[in-house]
Amino acid sequence: MATGMKEQQFAGYTLSCKRGRFKVKEVMRLLKLTYWAKDRDAATTRESLRHSHPFGVFAPDGKMVGFLRITSDHSTMYYLADVVVMDEERGKGLGLALVKYALSNRKVCRGKGLLLTHTANGLYEKVGFYNQADRLMVRDPLPDEVYKPSGSAQA
Repeated sequence: MATGMKEQQFAGYTLSCKRGRFKVKEVMRLLKLTYWAKDRDAATTRESLRHSHPFGVFAPDGKMVGFLRITSDHSTMYYLADVVVMDEERGKGLGLALVKYALSNRKVCRGKGLLLTHTANGLYEKVGFYNQADRLMVRDPLPDEVYKPSGSAQA
């Protein structure tokens, strides 16, 4: 599931989606900070990484300080999940930078975007998500992402 994206720099940190940078122990260290995944085990974390696209923020020393993953069908929808930034790194714009970096991957983030949150609505609104119901937020497809079956004849 290569994304073909290059790493980017942001305020001295590195934004990356290179699979080799994501170690289960490091991802679990960050997920332990969350209310939704603090009890997730290593096998589940490994499997979730295997079936999604990971994105991360890495400090100058190489330590992962932010993480998210996206599950996608690469054409009509994607789901943004497990967005987390270490407490001591918050307030630097890293979460927003990471989300923007991930969403800029047009191969993975095509069609309607979905996510669940009840704590970070403001952050996601900055990148085009809006509240749909309770904790559900949606981002509509960009104009060039409207589904057009390849090879189908137009009537």
